Amino acid sequence: MRTKICNILFYITKLAILATIFITFVIGQRVFYEETLFYFWGNITILLLYIGGVYIAGRVYNGFNFGNSGRQELVFSWVMCLLIANAMQYLILSLRVEDLIPPIGILIIMGVQTVIIAPLTVFADKLYFLCHPSHKAIIIYGSKEKLYEYNMKISLHRSKFKVMRTISQDDKTGVLLDSIDGAESVFFLDVESSKQEWLLEYCYLHNKYIYILPTFSDVLLNTAKTLWLANVPAFSLKNPKPEMTTQMAKRLLDIFISTLAILISLPLMIIIGIVIFIYDRESILYKQTRVTRGGRHFTLYKFRSMTPDAESDGVPRLTAKDDNRVTPIGRFIRKTRLDELPQLFNVLSGKMSLVGPRPERPEIAKLYEEQHPNFAFRTKVKAGITGYAQIYGQYNTAPDEKLLLDIMYIESFSILLDIKLLFQTIRVIFMKTSTEGIEKGSTTALREEDK
Repeated sequence: MRTKICNILFYITKLAILATIFITFVIGQRVFYEETLFYFWGNITILLLYIGGVYIAGRVYNGFNFGNSGRQELVFSWVMCLLIANAMQYLILSLRVEDLIPPIGILIIMGVQTVIIAPLTVFADKLYFLCHPSHKAIIIYGSKEKLYEYNMKISLHRSKFKVMRTISQDDKTGVLLDSIDGAESVFFLDVESSKQEWLLEYCYLHNKYIYILPTFSDVLLNTAKTLWLANVPAFSLKNPKPEMTTQMAKRLLDIFISTLAILISLPLMIIIGIVIFIYDRESILYKQTRVTRGGRHFTLYKFRSMTPDAESDGVPRLTAKDDNRVTPIGRFIRKTRLDELPQLFNVLSGKMSLVGPRPERPEIAKLYEEQHPNFAFRTKVKAGITGYAQIYGQYNTAPDEKLLLDIMYIESFSILLDIKLLFQTIRVIFMKTSTEGIEKGSTTALREEDK
């Protein structure tokens, strides 16, 4: 009964978030923009477009992801959602009167919405955990190489999972089954397929929550389509090469957005270039050879964020935490991702795409491929500025994890997915961990056991 009441309150709170946004805008429009009001059905249409935009933006920025995101991240997601939805509505209302309306009204509306939504979001997240207390969890592993790392990552979600035990796949059958019986959630990490199959069957039979930390083949199967051979089901893995029309649409999207972004950011790029030059009278741009589709090399452009002699020893290396090679100006433009603005010209010229796997340096890509041969599969598509690995991973994400994220993108590619990832990238810019360097003393993101 308590759980049912909590669930009802949780869904009421979610509706209250949407209702608050809607009502606040309706009142704000009448107070600040009365000249934009239509006749009855016209107003209804505009308001439906607004609430629809809010809902879609909430989905794109994971504003409804209660229980799976941190509370600060949830609040920030709703701020981004309101920013996008209100900006779009501002343009629609301006078109209504055929002139730019004063922006102060929409800013006040958004401010009031944020003040009300922030505590509602925190309250909804707390309700979620009242409705769904943390699960007793176990981790069944095949090898200990990644066990500590993944145990730490799962433990970060202590409100959702309480890891009671880690157990090897090679333990006695009775021990494995007793451990599963005492748990609510079971994580599988690199378990041999023959052993994992019967363990999964046992978990499924006993209604356990199952979480599989995927391998490369798991990611491929996740995007497979089902077809029937007579009365036998089969998984069909599509060729990741998109149709010609889809490729053309992606290229047109790249040209349009990169051109628009260059025009908008050009004054800022000029200022950044001047500041970099004044600091040490050295080159403004940093040019570096990277790998793109088919293993081809191209020259990538970035604003220089390091000292000119950053690799005077001839050893290619990624940026480390608190790297003393990074200049004060470079530290700022790296944190804000402004150092990547010149890559828009790489996109415009066709060397890169807006969305795709991040291009690695040939020397580092070779090291990664020696340890993880499948890493070369990332070059099945054109390299990009942003993608799954940049949004859900970090700068220092291990190469095998980066590979899984990039393959998920390649196998799930669509123009709508590209647009969604571009919007999500705006949020990532403000997240500190997304630009966090590798550990000091390292030259790549390889784990110690992979070196």
